[in-house]
Amino acid sequence: MHRMKIGLVAASVLLALTVCEYVLVTGPLKEATTRDVEEQLGRAQRLHSELSRLEGLDFRNLASTLSRRAGLATVFDRSDETARRQAAFEECEAINAKLAGQRKADIVLVADAQGKVIARDLNVNAMFGEDVRKQFPAVEAALKGVPAGGVASLSNRMAEIAAAPLSKADGKVLGVLMIGYTVTARDAQSRRDQLGADVGYFFQGQVQTSSLVEGFGPDAKEDGNKTHALNAALFPAAGPKPGVESLEKGASTSSFRVSLDGQDFLAIAAPLHLKEGNAGFVVLQPLSRAEATEGEVGSKVLLFGLLAILVALGAAVMTATRFIKPLDKIELGVAEIINGNIDYTFRPVGPDFEGLSNSLNVMLARLLGREEPNEDAVDEEENEGQRWQSDQMVVEDIPVSAVSGQAGGDPSVAALAGENEGSYYPRLFNEYLAALKSAGKPTKGLSVQMFTAKLRLTEGGLKQKWKCKQVRFRVSQSGGEVTLRPVPVF
Repeated sequence: MHRMKIGLVAASVLLALTVCEYVLVTGPLKEATTRDVEEQLGRAQRLHSELSRLEGLDFRNLASTLSRRAGLATVFDRSDETARRQAAFEECEAINAKLAGQRKADIVLVADAQGKVIARDLNVNAMFGEDVRKQFPAVEAALKGVPAGGVASLSNRMAEIAAAPLSKADGKVLGVLMIGYTVTARDAQSRRDQLGADVGYFFQGQVQTSSLVEGFGPDAKEDGNKTHALNAALFPAAGPKPGVESLEKGASTSSFRVSLDGQDFLAIAAPLHLKEGNAGFVVLQPLSRAEATEGEVGSKVLLFGLLAILVALGAAVMTATRFIKPLDKIELGVAEIINGNIDYTFRPVGPDFEGLSNSLNVMLARLLGREEPNEDAVDEEENEGQRWQSDQMVVEDIPVSAVSGQAGGDPSVAALAGENEGSYYPRLFNEYLAALKSAGKPTKGLSVQMFTAKLRLTEGGLKQKWKCKQVRFRVSQSGGEVTLRPVPVF
């Protein structure tokens, strides 16, 4: 497992780098995207204010143009009140029919010089005689001789109003023509499509409508929950009130965050008409786009980081498969030889270590005095029953208790211990070889080097086992079996 540490360390480093890259990229990216949203929101607010100003001018010009209709001037020529009311009603109906080509007005009325209603559309008797100067300040302004516009309450709904004076040729004001449109969710949605930002309208301390809708498509309806939440954000029970602030200052607020039905927005509130302090609008941009951009880029960074980690781990696995596993097999072979299996032959373990396996086999052959193998002979299965194998060298097992009490003065043991190694190993080999032949055992492949190597390995193990200074051997033959009897020297 420790050999996989390099791959695991590389994967850990890549993981750390991926996390750092994610933080370094997504943090500034979110801030930059949020700044873009703020800039777009500011542009939307300024554009809305300019459009409102221009549309207000157009609306007043429309009312002024319609006030010059010939039929309106004759209304005041009628001496009979009933006839005057009927004529005014017919003019209001005709004007609204004309407006219906674009958008039918929610109210068209004619008032006299005292601001009292002569007639309005839809019903000749509705609002008759009412003084509407207080309800519709634009009427009072128009009675002074100039077209006027503004925002007023119409049937408890916010309405855009335009009024124009009805005058004689000498300039005397006879009355006023007033036209009004209630502000609806459709208006807000239309403005949203122009600005690329959601819009809400507030009037007299309450949000009247907004472009926030449920679902998608042209038939989507206004989302009442979000509009209600927007009202709570603009006019909270406690704390700063952005809606009030914008009207009191007569200018737009700085951007602020609002949460509408679980969705976060940036918003700017501003007065609808600078000369009036009772109506305003708010533009909103969802922060989900900034979050989506951050999430998209962040997910790509994490994905590439994950792929890099997988590549690193894959490279580690491939390295283990190609290099580490063959090395493990060679290591096992070396352990076999250390443990006494001097007949072990290193098999090919892969193209990268084929030369090493062959070199180890050649080294063993030269050290043990056996025939050097060629590359083809390594893979061939030989008739091992006709060759001497190191595991055929049987060493008698003598318990420690049997030798621990032996005296060190035995002359035969002393003579054996004093024999020079240069003559001891060849003599013992010749005796062992003669015993094998006499017993009919295979001797092919047996050499002095192999015999000596095997014997030295066995000596080392017995010396540790018996805690003796030296171990020598005698050849023993009994019942057709050839063994080596160890003799400890203390």
